[in-house]
Amino acid sequence: MTRWGFVQRLVLNDRRSFAGALMWSVVAVMTAITFRFALDPWLEGSPFLAFFPAVLVASLVLGWRWGLAVILASAVAANFLFVEPRFQWSLHTADTVGTLAFLTSASIILATASSLRASVKEVEVKAKREAALNIELQHRVKNNLAVVQGLARQTAKSVTDPDEFYEAFMGRLMALAEAHNVLSSGNWEECRLPELPQAALSPFQQLEAIALAGPTCAIPPASCVPLVLALHELGTNALKYGALSVSSGRVSLTWAVAAGSVVLRWEETGGPPVVKPTRRGLGSRLLTKQSGLDAVSLDYRPVGVVCETRINGARLM
Repeated sequence: MTRWGFVQRLVLNDRRSFAGALMWSVVAVMTAITFRFALDPWLEGSPFLAFFPAVLVASLVLGWRWGLAVILASAVAANFLFVEPRFQWSLHTADTVGTLAFLTSASIILATASSLRASVKEVEVKAKREAALNIELQHRVKNNLAVVQGLARQTAKSVTDPDEFYEAFMGRLMALAEAHNVLSSGNWEECRLPELPQAALSPFQQLEAIALAGPTCAIPPASCVPLVLALHELGTNALKYGALSVSSGRVSLTWAVAAGSVVLRWEETGGPPVVKPTRRGLGSRLLTKQSGLDAVSLDYRPVGVVCETRINGARLM
């Protein structure tokens, strides 16, 4: 395991400068030349044999480009130093065949080493991703517990009737569950519109009074749960007091992406006259600027509630 860890670190080290990679390539070729001279009495007629390890190491550690450079340098060095007559550039037919055989064999080694190098890097990427997902899972479990505790505490403060508490609390828990359904169906690094508002507003879509319009885009994971809870709160309020409480009422949810941010606009029409609430409950807290929601404006217009929410870090899909 220790040896494999050392090799793995060499393969994964992509911070070498051009001069550093060149130096290691020269060292690989010079080491092969040294061993070839040392083994010259036993390797007569095999001028290229000592250079194959150099090709393997260079290709595996430095990449295919430097592996190719080592192959070419090895071919030149072997022909000049170890092919008879030595120290001369007089290629014969036999020498040419030997050189071509070396180039072919070395190319196979290069391809194999490059494939192995890519596999090692792929394993490392997957290992890092798995570690990140484990950290994210722990973080989300803790956050979920905190959110549930906060929802229970704030809901208990805003209502006194047990049945009303149960209804309000369960509705918010279901909205939270829908948010995580959307997250778990993706890659845990983002959530998307329109899937997220569709999930958040699914309890109210049976009324067929909510229209969604906007481009497909992704928002940061930190914004997913706050946005779902905010949309669920808007839908709940609209069903109790606003546009969704009457058959003629309509809700429009639109969004647009610009300059790396998405702005969502919730607009109610056709409902009863709107009266601004006199007290601040959990619902109003969900519809304010907070972590994940970079800006929230809530306008209690007489003709219908309008809420605009801005989320930074959005991108079009």
